[in-house]
Amino acid sequence: MDQIPQKYYFQDSLFPSNNDLEIPTLRLDMQPKSCAIPFILWGEQRRTFKMNNTGTLCFYTEDYRFNSVYEHPEKILYMEPANAVEPNFSLYDETPIAFGMQQIYKKRWIGRALQERGVRVFVDLCVSPKYYKLNLLGVPAGYSSFCTRGYSFQVEHLSVELELAKMIAGDKPLLFVCYGGGKPCKDFCRDNGLIYVTPVVEVRNKDVKHQKMKEAIAFMGQEISMTELMPQLADLPTKDDMLSRRIEDFRNNKDIEDG
Repeated sequence: MDQIPQKYYFQDSLFPSNNDLEIPTLRLDMQPKSCAIPFILWGEQRRTFKMNNTGTLCFYTEDYRFNSVYEHPEKILYMEPANAVEPNFSLYDETPIAFGMQQIYKKRWIGRALQERGVRVFVDLCVSPKYYKLNLLGVPAGYSSFCTRGYSFQVEHLSVELELAKMIAGDKPLLFVCYGGGKPCKDFCRDNGLIYVTPVVEVRNKDVKHQKMKEAIAFMGQEISMTELMPQLADLPTKDDMLSRRIEDFRNNKDIEDG
């Protein structure tokens, strides 16, 4: 990639903090107003990809793919997202507190720095239970825009994270997004009026399964009609259909088309 233009670079900054550890405090006036589309995972697109001040950028992927954004946050700004989820630097129960606090500082610093440059920021809630409380340092009361990574085998974590978000938001309308996790997490979002995002990789894998199913049946003989043999095959969504319905907003039981 060509060198990033100077206008995207950040100055070294110390931001205001509401806690003794001096973790930067996010701005209440720079929260996302919606789960703007398209919803992009870091590394899913070419490095030169531009969002043109639309959409939402998230970091629910392996840390090595985005570790450099703390030293070079201009890489995020260069993509020009309207919204961004704080980078999800991994925090496990085995992570020592001293190291974990550095991870929390880094993602909150990036979040506040992006806000100062016009990008609206979701608080990332995807941390191990050990860090649930510490992860909220720098998130002011009344903040109501949150995002997390869903896992089908840890739906109970979604319940706790949702309660933490409600505690911080207070009486403010909650904007809570769950990225991935399959049917168990989607059902949780439906039951609780949240927003569910299907990762692109899941759409691609499902499309491959559908294609293999159709090819296997077609291999049985040209004279056999697939739709006669299995009428439900005719109703299988296409890849484009699935991509267009990646974001499901259960707050109003209405899907958002991802264009």
